[in-house]
Amino acid sequence: MPTPETLAPRAAELLAGLIRIPTVSRPEGEPYDTAAFDAHVAALRSGFPLLAAACERETIGAHGQLWRWPGSEPDRAVVFMAHQDVVPALPSDGWSRDPFSGEIADGRVHGRGALDDKGDLVATLLAAETLLEEGYAPGPDVYFCLGDNEEVAGSSAAAMAQRLAAAGVRPEFVLDEGGAVAEEAFPGVKRPQAMVGLGEKGLLSVRLTVRSDGGHASAPPRVGAVDRLTAALARLRRRPFPARLTPVTSGLLAHLGSRATGAMAPVLRAVAGAGPLGAGLLARLGGEPAALVRTTVAVTRLEGSEANNVLAARASAVLNLRLAPWDSVDSAVARLRRVIRDKRVELEILESNEPSPVSAPDAAPLGLLREALAVSHPHADLAPYVTLAATDARRFHGISRNVYRLAPLEMDAAERGRIHGVDESVRVEALGRGVVFYRELFSRL
Repeated sequence: MPTPETLAPRAAELLAGLIRIPTVSRPEGEPYDTAAFDAHVAALRSGFPLLAAACERETIGAHGQLWRWPGSEPDRAVVFMAHQDVVPALPSDGWSRDPFSGEIADGRVHGRGALDDKGDLVATLLAAETLLEEGYAPGPDVYFCLGDNEEVAGSSAAAMAQRLAAAGVRPEFVLDEGGAVAEEAFPGVKRPQAMVGLGEKGLLSVRLTVRSDGGHASAPPRVGAVDRLTAALARLRRRPFPARLTPVTSGLLAHLGSRATGAMAPVLRAVAGAGPLGAGLLARLGGEPAALVRTTVAVTRLEGSEANNVLAARASAVLNLRLAPWDSVDSAVARLRRVIRDKRVELEILESNEPSPVSAPDAAPLGLLREALAVSHPHADLAPYVTLAATDARRFHGISRNVYRLAPLEMDAAERGRIHGVDESVRVEALGRGVVFYRELFSRL
């Protein structure tokens, strides 16, 4: 029986090879490195030859891959998802290694995509490959949905979901990235928590723009474009979206309270049952706790004058909102307008997705994940929650009632902070445990 220790080196080599292929996605309509994506698809087929041969393979969109591994019970189906694309990374950003070197050193595989999401992709496919080497055949049809633009649009995943819907496929469950086996998941909780997303927050990017006459910086007006824009941002800072506890979040806090030690145990249990007061307490903590209970607003881009001595004729800021389950795109935009209270601040929606539905926390497939985790990560607990980021899984709620988000890779707080950041890397040992998780899950289908 393969172990994490025996599987990890193979997974690391495969992952290193994929990281060296810079599959950086760009917004739709912008040029991107198509040759890199061609090479990546070819590397998937050559790196997992038995699985590629066993699957019916279809390209969806430009480079999205929909692979069907036929089972002995074709009236049943499950879906496993991962994405091939990554966000940009430049050595000049401060990386200690070439972000696309795929270097294996210090017990880690280094490079962009190691955690998001090529490590998870390798763990999924290698689990299937090693089971095929042992003569395994699945019961249900197993679909692998490997998107190529999750980081910018997710249109390939949407097309895959539509393709399955048209074929009458109704998966028993869908599993994508989104959560992790999180160490230091919450203050006072020492045991790692396998954070399984039952749903996800919505996404809204908005550009605020203010226009004025500009002119020479030696004679600034009383209120210029930058002044008006910063005043709007200050109002939004002073009046964040209201905080609220959902049943899923209350359940998560109660679970964490039962696992916490010291003074945090009664605090977490009390917060779980405190309704609005508990939500307000978490909101004041900021960071991940606050994101659990409210729609968040982050300023991600600022633009003003292009010269040091010229007043800005146009100043703009891009806001990235992650919408809580009870909010909507329309309600969030309406609140932004109310809080800003300035008709000269133009508001333009750049992209938007509504919050997803939330899967039931007691459905049978979640028990399969718990059983697999008991083998691969016996030191961890399963903790359902609502994922804070956007994933391709949101496209699949229309064809399955059980849509989950978990990349079974151990990550501490620092590692989670390097997703989309500098010096992204994954522990080699964590890859081995991830392969074991998927092997166990496949074996229980």
